[in-house]
Amino acid sequence: MNATMPFGRNMPIKILLLSSAMLSFMAPAHAQTAGTTADQADEQASDLGEIVVTATRKSTVLSRTPASIVAKGREELDVQGVRSIADIASITPGITFGQSAVLYGTGQTAISIGGVDSQSGIPTTGIYIDDTPVQTRVGVSPSLSNAYPQVFDLERIEVLRGPQGTLFGSGSVGGAIRFITPKPNYTGMDIYARSELADTLNGGLSYEGGVAVGAPLVEDQIAFRASIWHRHDGGYVDRLDPNTGALVKKDMDQAGTVAARIALGFKPTETLAITPSLFYQKLHIKDGSRFELATSDLDRGDFRLSLNQRAEPRKDRFKLPALKVELELGGVSLISDTSYFHRTTETINDDKSLSFVFSGGLVERPFPAGFEDYSPYTLNQTKQTAFTQELRLQDDNQNDRFNWIAGLFYQKSYVRDQYGAFDPRLLDVINIGQAAQGAPPFDSLTDSPFGTELYQGLYSNFVRNEHRDTQYAAYAQGDYEILDGLKLTAGLRYTIAKYKFKGFGAGPVPSTDGQTDVADTTSKTLTPKFGVSFQADRNNLFYASASKGVRGPGVSSPVGANCVADAAAIGFDPFATLTVNPDSIWSYEIGSKNRLFGGKVAIDASAYRIDWKDVQTLFALPQCTIQTALNLGSAKIEGFDLAVSVKPVTGLTLGASASYINARYTTAIPGPDNSVIRQAGEPFPLVAPWTLQLNAEYTQPVGETELYGRADFSYSSKINRPVDVNSPLVDPTLPRPPATSQLDVRLGGRFGALGDKKLDLSLFVNNVTNSLPLLGLFHETPDSTFYRAGSFRPRTVGLTLSIRN
Repeated sequence: MNATMPFGRNMPIKILLLSSAMLSFMAPAHAQTAGTTADQADEQASDLGEIVVTATRKSTVLSRTPASIVAKGREELDVQGVRSIADIASITPGITFGQSAVLYGTGQTAISIGGVDSQSGIPTTGIYIDDTPVQTRVGVSPSLSNAYPQVFDLERIEVLRGPQGTLFGSGSVGGAIRFITPKPNYTGMDIYARSELADTLNGGLSYEGGVAVGAPLVEDQIAFRASIWHRHDGGYVDRLDPNTGALVKKDMDQAGTVAARIALGFKPTETLAITPSLFYQKLHIKDGSRFELATSDLDRGDFRLSLNQRAEPRKDRFKLPALKVELELGGVSLISDTSYFHRTTETINDDKSLSFVFSGGLVERPFPAGFEDYSPYTLNQTKQTAFTQELRLQDDNQNDRFNWIAGLFYQKSYVRDQYGAFDPRLLDVINIGQAAQGAPPFDSLTDSPFGTELYQGLYSNFVRNEHRDTQYAAYAQGDYEILDGLKLTAGLRYTIAKYKFKGFGAGPVPSTDGQTDVADTTSKTLTPKFGVSFQADRNNLFYASASKGVRGPGVSSPVGANCVADAAAIGFDPFATLTVNPDSIWSYEIGSKNRLFGGKVAIDASAYRIDWKDVQTLFALPQCTIQTALNLGSAKIEGFDLAVSVKPVTGLTLGASASYINARYTTAIPGPDNSVIRQAGEPFPLVAPWTLQLNAEYTQPVGETELYGRADFSYSSKINRPVDVNSPLVDPTLPRPPATSQLDVRLGGRFGALGDKKLDLSLFVNNVTNSLPLLGLFHETPDSTFYRAGSFRPRTVGLTLSIRN
């Protein structure tokens, strides 16, 4: 690697940035602007046809913010049909989101930005609702996953790439996704309503309806914003009886969501604003969306599952009361954000095939006679609470040569994750395997290799983990303009993080009648940021930055008797609670944002290198498929992001975004007996090297009506490096994820109806080509024939009607 250039081997990155710089100086020059005040940000954004973001905790125009950010406002979210975090990921190159192959049924998902992907402990991606972090520790249980607000009444969504440790803390080492809600309207009435009806190929109907209203109660003094929304997503996977193959439930994987929010605004004086709010969301997925390869017909889009005796529902509820107080102090603002996040989740996993494979050694059909009503399952329940208080003081006038922000942060969070595997006929299943081997049956589980009876006479595995995190932080960041347009940035966050863990496990799987483990650690970390930016003129910005992110420690519960062989191959004790040490990231980025030819061409480009030490890695042991977490060496990520938007003629906008990520482990991990657990150069398993998003939109006025058409195409490449079949971390029968692509189109019109309100009616087709790749391919063990997978939602055709003023 070139010591003087962090991207030495990546010639395409150099060419990318050089080309961007050359284009910028070909454009007509404009008068320089030293900066903008927060009050002027909306006006400047309107002049530039851009969006205002608060990624720096201040209001800035997107093209003048020296960081890699993707931001989308409400109208753009609507026209792209964005309804969920999965939709956001599909239209944003460099984001990976989806259900991991190692997880059972409905529940836990994995998300990463820029290749920073780790599903262990504290997340690598921060999830924010306004200024409240709502991400949670992640782990083995399918119920223990992040909360994601559904997309209805949002002002915008911001995707921040790279470590955000200085301003946003330890849960954002890879980046952050911010859901920004509308503020109460003090000056006039604001109405937004949306309804939709859609039909999925070989599936059920989907529909939604919601309305949001903002208005003053006492003009300029008291105002409100309120919304309520419901959506039903029709299913497209059929569940069959595991014994007879008869249809049990058509379109089993339907889901429903209810979201509501109210915010009140009070301005007792011209300098004081008080905004209490309450956000509530309830999600109910009635069954999982994974299908069985043996009984499904992918060519016809006919998805079926005959391995489950029961449904696998998931319920996820959260409420978020918050209080924001803003006080202007003559060029300086004091802002207080207080919130309390309360969330409960409940997931049921069907364990029928799982138990037959693990305990009975049965890896293919048919299921044995006498077990027609056999219905083992795991009930997963999680409670998450977090009290957060942040206080920050900031310079309001960005025209000041020295502009700054400083803050204090406190959070006390609690996560209780409990799951119990109900399997009262476990001994009978074990004796199926004994009979197949011609061995005598066991009289009790105590006599079997498990050596332990069912916990409370019911549970083969019962686990209750409690995580208590208390975090204190102080941070400051400043920009100093040393010459006109040339700014230096420096920031620092000091965090004291206290973590307490208490875990209890019992049953045959962990081979104990009851074991309690505790951990109590305190970490003190500094996360600096350094940057330089040059606003060459009002249309051209160049920047470079270096920033650090640190995640706190965690623990990994015992994996038990089923995993003795896996643990021996890797070299750890399967009956011990393992400590997962903190890991850290340094990210180096250079980029530019250029608006050329009077704004008809926009280019945002960035290139980065990330050095990651002691990576916290959550993975499934290939023989027993139980998850565990370990620190597995170091990693390096190099890549670039490029977004280009062109307006060649009136009414036509063409856009293209591309992301390249080379994410791989850089240290070989030695194992027992001179073996190698993982080779240096092994790529991250779920990170696509190339992602691409293309879009085109054409608008044509016809009287007071504006007709429009839009197409969005997304593509993710596959990892070409062969699977390391000799690694004990790898199931050699599972290929790497495939390349994927999807095309969505929408045709509609915006009508000047209902007085000053605008009505938008459109027809859309999602997944036009009915692309159905195998995603998250899974089976219980390398010799199991019970393959399951997920895929994109099949082709869906629908109508959307929205109204806004």
